[in-house]
Amino acid sequence: MNLQQNNIFLTLIFIIVSTLATGFNLQAQELTARKHGTVLEQLEQSALHQPRTSIDVQELLDYAFRFKGVRYRHGAMSPRAFDCSGFTSYVFKRFGINLNRTSGGQINDGQRVARKDLQPGDLVFFNGRAVNRRIGHVGIVTEVNKEENSFKFIHAAVRTGITESKSTESYYSRRYMGACRVVE
Repeated sequence: MNLQQNNIFLTLIFIIVSTLATGFNLQAQELTARKHGTVLEQLEQSALHQPRTSIDVQELLDYAFRFKGVRYRHGAMSPRAFDCSGFTSYVFKRFGINLNRTSGGQINDGQRVARKDLQPGDLVFFNGRAVNRRIGHVGIVTEVNKEENSFKFIHAAVRTGITESKSTESYYSRRYMGACRVVE
């Protein structure tokens, strides 16, 4: 082989090796991205079940009480009318926290807490009907009485709209299903 052919041959080998190496590198980058993506997705999923942020809970409750008396309307989520999960979603969104749109979904938006460990700002859940053991109602804890193992909560009630109720009221005491903490 003469010098010119040798240079062409070496150039072709270099191009082939570079192309193969780049291709393998891209595949490696894709695998790494997928692995990291999976890890990120897992971290994001676990973050969904942890208290997300520390906010001034009293400020959140004051904001919620601004809507006291606003009427109830199924599926509504505006200052003119709310359903229960629309109300909690609307209030928390004001503080940068996005909740699921349904009460059944919102129980998964935070870390589950025992009734004895409730704090103001926690979400509390109730079944919707006495014969139905599924979550159908949600409210925000406003006050806790540790001695009585009771609490007050603000929520959107069908008859009264946005109102504050007590966990000791027979309607709610029979239907309590659990609680979660969305904020620290």
